[in-house]
Amino acid sequence: MLVTNHVFAGAAIGAVLHRRPSLAFAAGVASHLAMDSLPHWGLPRVPESHALFLEVAKRDGVAGLAGIALLAGPARGIRSGVLAGIAGATILDVDKPARHFFDHNPVPAPIQGFHERIQREAPHRMRAEMAIAAGLLALSGLLVARGRSRSS
Repeated sequence: MLVTNHVFAGAAIGAVLHRRPSLAFAAGVASHLAMDSLPHWGLPRVPESHALFLEVAKRDGVAGLAGIALLAGPARGIRSGVLAGIAGATILDVDKPARHFFDHNPVPAPIQGFHERIQREAPHRMRAEMAIAAGLLALSGLLVARGRSRSS
C-alpha cells in the first residue's frame, strides 16, 4: 500500500479519536496491518524492480508529506489526534527510507517479517491504489473538517 494511503487513513482515524491520541496511534498501526493484508500495488522484491520502486517511492513520499500538511495543518483543536493516527498508520513503513538513506532497518526483525508476510502486492494494482487514495483523502478531509468544527 502506498504510504500516502496510510497517511490518509491515519488522519481519518485520528480525527475520529482526537481526544485519545494513544488510541489513535494504536488504531493507526492496526489500520496499516489491515490495509497491507488487502490486495494492493507493489513490485516483486528483486533487484530488477528497485529503480522503479524508487521512482514511485519518491513521488509517494512527497505526496504523503503533502497529505500530512494538508490534513494536519487545518486540524486546529484535533491536530494531536490526527498526527498520532498518521504516525501509527505509517510507522511500519519506516523500514524503506531507513534502509535507503541509512542502510539500517530500525523495525525489529519479528515485526518486519510479519509485516512482509501479510503483503498482497502486485504491479497491476496501481489504478486501485489511486482510487483508494481519492476515497481516503475525501473521507479524511471530511472527518478533519467535522472534528475541527466540533472542537471549536
